[in-house]
Amino acid sequence: MPISRIDLLQLFDIDLSRKRRIPDVQTLLDSKSSSAAYERYQKSFQWLFEAQGTPADSESRAKDPTTVLLSQDVNCPYSLDRFDRFGLVRDSKDPTDQGGVITISQSLRAAMVCIWRRYDGARDPLEIRHSGSVDLPEHYLKQLSGIFDYICEGQMMYPFLSLRYSSTLVSGGLDHEPDEMMRRYVAENLSWRRYEGLFLRSTSALGIYTSGTERTESDDIDLYENTLFRAVQVCEVCLLESRLLRSCKTRADSDARKLRIIPRPLLVEKRREELLVVEDDLINALPFWSPESMRLVRKAQEIFNIPMFLRDAKDSYTFLELRYQNTKTTALAAVA
Repeated sequence: MPISRIDLLQLFDIDLSRKRRIPDVQTLLDSKSSSAAYERYQKSFQWLFEAQGTPADSESRAKDPTTVLLSQDVNCPYSLDRFDRFGLVRDSKDPTDQGGVITISQSLRAAMVCIWRRYDGARDPLEIRHSGSVDLPEHYLKQLSGIFDYICEGQMMYPFLSLRYSSTLVSGGLDHEPDEMMRRYVAENLSWRRYEGLFLRSTSALGIYTSGTERTESDDIDLYENTLFRAVQVCEVCLLESRLLRSCKTRADSDARKLRIIPRPLLVEKRREELLVVEDDLINALPFWSPESMRLVRKAQEIFNIPMFLRDAKDSYTFLELRYQNTKTTALAAVA
């Protein structure tokens, strides 16, 4: 089957845990800026999660108490709670560039940048897969320079390649896996949809899609792109969870060394609350929209080792709590 189109989406995981204060992004980014990528993010988000909402006015609630309106407190309500989303303008000098999106949380100090490029099917998918830069392009760095003063630190690029059919592009063979391992990658399709093959690893992803599902070409493209971007956002959620859990562990390990002499209960409580927010809001109680979205995210969390990262973060907090209790006991004994 010939490949008619290739899409490469790059997710850049930005580490903001070391930054003391994150400015108000709404004042630094043009909320009217948009891109093809941003529009697809909005539409496909509704396939996975409920949008951020706010109760309707009293008149509307009198007619229907369950009425909920889209939140006006964020630029893009089609994002997870505690997060906001902004469009990034495409590079007009690059015909493949379809624009980008930044998803960011001031309170959690985490961000993800997605850049979308579209190629003709005649191109070599492997060449496209390996051509993606691990650094944010200068065009997008300029748009974000007012927000981050050291954005090049602590970023990781996650590639998501989408095409019609291939069984050798999940890893590109860069890890020199045996044929049996490569066949297992292809057999582990996460999607229920007959026109989609979705293969995820913690380091890269591959989506395989067929055309002809809808009656018209425009509807078929719309279905393809929405399905693709809902898969991309599954990966994005897992990458954000991984980043936040690793940050929780790092902070707890670092703070444990500060409690050797002086007990600091407020610091311990702060770390406990941070971990609970990540575990409850971003892992256990995600606002799933459908059974399919829950299954996809839960399977992806296993692939991205989220349960392991959560255990590690909890272990680090437990050690922090024990260190605090020991230091407090020693201090009380010294006073007595």
